[in-house]
This record gives sequence, structure tokens and C-alpha cells, in this order.
Amino acid sequence: MNTPMKFLADATLAGLARWLRLLGFDTVCVRGEAGRPLMRQAAGEGRILLTRRRDLMERQFSGRLLLLPDAATVKQLSFVLQKLSLEIQAQNFCTLCLSCNQKLVSLERESVRNLVPEYVFEHCTAYTRCPQCRKIFWPGTHQRNALQFLTENGIDVTQIRQSQNI
Repeated sequence: MNTPMKFLADATLAGLARWLRLLGFDTVCVRGEAGRPLMRQAAGEGRILLTRRRDLMERQFSGRLLLLPDAATVKQLSFVLQKLSLEIQAQNFCTLCLSCNQKLVSLERESVRNLVPEYVFEHCTAYTRCPQCRKIFWPGTHQRNALQFLTENGIDVTQIRQSQNI
């Protein structure tokens, strides 16, 4: 069985990190300067380092580094998916916190009654929460809009649409 790829993105790639997390790819985004500490962290955690900094290519590095050629987030996402032959898996969609990369945990519907807007509580039955930042997530138009955006930009999310009837 293959170990899922994990990523470490420098601060300039925060948008890319969020999209990778949405698709279920473990992606840590590190604030601060991209340099030796970032490279050591990526190697130590077995993560592929994602960066736009060309000078990092010239440094000695025992891990794997992917230099992203484009500044546009959706093009970066497409590049990473294609370059690493990553498959988007429906069961991984929306399973990680978009902010802190933690695995989301399921909540009982009744436990969120006073934590989400009334309209949301009346119309949604599935909820998850990040154990770290405590944000609550539920399926909604944001998921549909994200999938539409990805489709419009040439990223195949057919498997997710079919499994979630979106």
C-alpha cells in the first residue's frame, strides 16, 4: 500500500495549501521565511516541499522539492496534481481543516444546535469539527462552488461529484 503524499508549502503558497487540503492532501503551510528551517522540517516530516523560490533548488536538500512555475493558485494546483500524478479521491474531499490541516471529526447533529446558524441547523444533517481550531464545517454551497471552480479550470472532480451527488 502506498503512503499518501504529504506536503509542506511556504507562506507564499497559502492558497494552494487550502485547495490541497480541500481535496484531502495533508498540507502544512509554514509562515515565515523559506530557507533551511523549512527544508529541515520538510525532510524531517517526510513532506514534499512546495515553493516558488528558485534559490532553494540550488541548496543541498535530502528531501523532495517541487518548484512551482506559476503565481496563479489554480495553475499551481493543476501543476502539482499533474506533476505528481495525484488522484483526487472522493472519500478524502473535505476531510481536513482548511485552516490548520487537522483531520476533521464527525459531530452529532444535536451537539451543534447552538453553534451554527439556525438555517444551517434546519437544513444540514452532517457536521464535522477541527479538533485544533474548533471550527465547524458542514456541506453547503461552498463545496458545490469549489467543485464548479475546479471543473471550470480543467481539474477533474467527477469522482467527487458522483459520490456526493453534487
